[in-house]
Amino acid sequence: MLYGRVVMGSKKLKLGDIVFCQRSNILFGDTYQHYGVYAGYKKIIHYIKGDSLFDGRIAETSIDEFCDGDPLYIDEDDTLLSIFQDSDVAASFYGPRKTVQRARLMIGKGDYDLFDHNCEHFAIWCKTGRLKSTQTGLEGMAARFLRPKLGPLKWFVDDIWRVEAEY
Repeated sequence: MLYGRVVMGSKKLKLGDIVFCQRSNILFGDTYQHYGVYAGYKKIIHYIKGDSLFDGRIAETSIDEFCDGDPLYIDEDDTLLSIFQDSDVAASFYGPRKTVQRARLMIGKGDYDLFDHNCEHFAIWCKTGRLKSTQTGLEGMAARFLRPKLGPLKWFVDDIWRVEAEY
């Protein structure tokens, strides 16, 4: 048990891991996942908010700042593979150091766009070289709409299918 929750799976963070936190609010429940790249030394490279909701730049921050009180999860390689449905993608995954190097090269850059270049696009690009977001496609929107909001099925989705990061 971590933080008073039952955790079905957890894993130690490794350099270059793609990580995320589930963001939610009172009105809409789970609204989106915020993604980044674990850079070591309890630091994550990710988009931080700019002057408006649709503005942002890439920065390296502490895990605590990235999480903002939410649990940290690891987006494992097999999950990334399922996004692409392409057997050749695994061979093109960058190693941990190269993934972090690619992320660091982007620090300070803006160009945030909710639909074409968001935090998930950034993190997946660092690992694979491809801009992809499951949250902005039709499948991602349908999954959020159909996802259980209460009860045991919500627990199943939240706690069994996710791997919580240990740090």
